[in-house]
Parts: sequence; C-alpha cells; structure tokens
Amino acid sequence: MTFSRKLLSGLLVAVLFLCLLEVGFRVVLGAPTPELAATLPDGTGELIRRTGEGIEATYQYDRRQPAVRPKRPGDEPRVVWLGGSSVHGGSRDISPSEEAPGRAGELLGVESLNFAGIGMDTVSIGAILDDVLSLKPDVIVLYTGHNELGNAVFTGRYGDAGTARTATLRASLGASRLYQALEMGIRGRETLTLPSEANEGKFTVSDGTRTEIRWRFAERLSHIVSKAEAAGVRVVVATLMSNPVAPSMEFACPDAMRRAGFPSFRPEALPVRDLKASDIAAAEAMSPGCRDLAWLRARRGADRETLDTLRDKDPLPVRAGRALNETIRSVASETGAVLVDVDRMARAAGGGLEPSAWFLDPMHLTVDGHDALARMVGASVATLVGVTAPDPVRAPEIERDLAGCGGEGCRARRAFRPEFDLDFGQGRP
Repeated sequence: MTFSRKLLSGLLVAVLFLCLLEVGFRVVLGAPTPELAATLPDGTGELIRRTGEGIEATYQYDRRQPAVRPKRPGDEPRVVWLGGSSVHGGSRDISPSEEAPGRAGELLGVESLNFAGIGMDTVSIGAILDDVLSLKPDVIVLYTGHNELGNAVFTGRYGDAGTARTATLRASLGASRLYQALEMGIRGRETLTLPSEANEGKFTVSDGTRTEIRWRFAERLSHIVSKAEAAGVRVVVATLMSNPVAPSMEFACPDAMRRAGFPSFRPEALPVRDLKASDIAAAEAMSPGCRDLAWLRARRGADRETLDTLRDKDPLPVRAGRALNETIRSVASETGAVLVDVDRMARAAGGGLEPSAWFLDPMHLTVDGHDALARMVGASVATLVGVTAPDPVRAPEIERDLAGCGGEGCRARRAFRPEFDLDFGQGRP
C-alpha cells in the first residue's frame, strides 16, 4: 500500500472515530446546547439564593426584587422580566415601580417581577432559568441583547488579533457536541464580568467578531425560549431600543473634538447646534475621517441614516444596532415566541429614530422611557394573560432637533450620574 493510500485510510479511520465520539457525546450529554454558566466577580458563582422566604436574585445590588415563592393556583397572573441594566439598575433615582416591569404590573394589574440585573446577558439568564421557571410564571419577558456585544468588550474575550479567524472556525464547529465539550474543557466556564469605569474602554469589537457574537446570542436566546415554552411558559421576546444621538463610549479624536468646540471632554449627547462650522472644518483637517466628527455633522444635519450607521459600527458597542435587532426577530420567528418590536415602535414614535427623550445615556431609560417600554410590551402580555391592554405609547411632546435639546442632550451627565460630578478642571458645562 502506498503512503498516500495509508494516509487516506488513516484519515477515514480518524473521521469515523470522531463521528462515533460525536454520537457518544450526544447520547451521554444530550444535543449541543449553549454555554449557560456564569460566575460573578466575587467568585461565589451564586446568582440565585433560596431562603425560607423564597428565591432571591443575588446579582441585584440596589432595589432588589423581594424574595419570591412559586406561584400557586388561584394567584393573579405572574410575569417575569429578564434582561440587563436597561430593565433593572441602570437608571439612577428611579424606583422599582417606575422601572418597566413595575410599571407594567401597575398598568396590567398583574404580578410583574423584575429579575433583570446590571451586566446580565443570555449566558447569565440561561444560568438562572431553572430557578425562574420554578416560580411558575405565566409569561417570561426577554428584553436582552445590549450586553452581548458589550460584555465581549468588557471582558476582552474577543480582543486578540486572530479574532476573525477564530470566530469563523468556532461558528463552523459550534454545532458539534464533541467540540463544545472540548472547548469548555479548554476554556473553562463562561465568566460574567460586570462593566465598570475601569474596564469599559479596554477592548473593541471588530466586524469579524460581531457575526459570531450574534450567532452565539441567537443560539442561547433560542435555547432559553425553547426551554421555557417546553415548561408551559409563554415567552415574549422584545427587540431593543437605544439612544440614536449618543456617541461612542470614548472619543476617537478627543483633540479634534475640542478644536470643534464640543463643550465636554466626555462623550455625551450635548447640544451641538451652536458649534461653529469653521471650527468643525478645522477639526476635520486635524483628524480626517474621524467618526466623532461625522457624528457632529450628522446631528447638525439631522442625518438619521449616518447616525444609524455609526451606531451599527460603534467599536465600543453598548447600544443595539440593526443587525442585533434582526437577530432577535429571527429567533422569535423560528421559535414561535411572541415578538414585541420595540425597535420599530420606538422609531415610529421618534420620527425615524428612537426619541432621545426616553434615554439617560446610550441605553438606560428615563421614567418616560420605562413607561414606553412597559406599554409596548404590556400590550402583548395582556393578550397572553387575558387582561385589558394599557393605552398605547405616545410620542414625546418635545422637539426632535437632533442637534439640540432632544431630552438627554439637554443635560450634563452629572445631573443624574453622581460619579460624573467632578469636572477635573476640564471646563465642563
């Protein structure tokens, strides 16, 4: 037998062996499922605590959801909300009753529980899903996705030079149970690292990694929906809204922004109407092609498409771009979950882009924003649990000048974020 025939025979044996291993892993471990383990920074790994009072969410630091017991026959309809800081904890000085779950409970007259938390994504939602299902909810609301890209930035999981090649390979192999077992053995458990001032700007997410991140997100979201519905719980999946006029988390050309006359050294959606065209032109000569200056131009010219594109391509993403929302729509369609298209309804209310008056910053909501989310989601929840739907959401009665006072753009962050009180001698407004 020639060397080439021996090599071919060896390859065939190896392929057959791997196929048998794959079958064996599927028999023993079940079909491939997303990685759903999460570890909090304190190292305890505890996301849910069971006490005599019921189930508590240990990942909620402020205004924590009180302990909850399983629902009993005859109790009022129970709705559980799952998501990140847009649903719980990200809006300072807003009470639990003003956050979307609390507001929805008031509008619908049902028990509406908030099990969202800062930094939560589909990894950590999957990790608490069994505990949530043990509460016997009638409906689960999933408003999640902001942290899928953001946590990739914060943890730096995708920050190396070979990301695109690795992402493509992992996406190709991800349907293999054998591969998943080997990957988890090598990489260890998925780790949830909560964002902070110290780590939020450390890494960016390239175009090559976004595809895999969205693929992983879709895989986990589908698994969550399927598992909940298999337990007899209806699932509402919502697309996401985020501030269309917010800049990236860090300026790419801070010196040029100062030359353009921007009044803050931090990226904020402050009014830009009164900036001088000559100063912006001089800044563009300093830093040709800088995305920050394109953002200034788009706001001053009410260029909604450019603002959308800048959001889609944000290298430090915490806002939800169009591709992520399309992923959510696809998952809802494929799983049969009830879709609430918050993105489209918010754009309609804002005249093409979401109303910035509903946002405190890139994605966290004002009281009006939480009320709007509660009404949009509440209409579908009402049908599922047989109660009267709330009045539909109204467009904000505020100007839509993208260059000026569109709500969040009228305020300095220190008005509602105490950590930004110090101006460090930078001439803050």
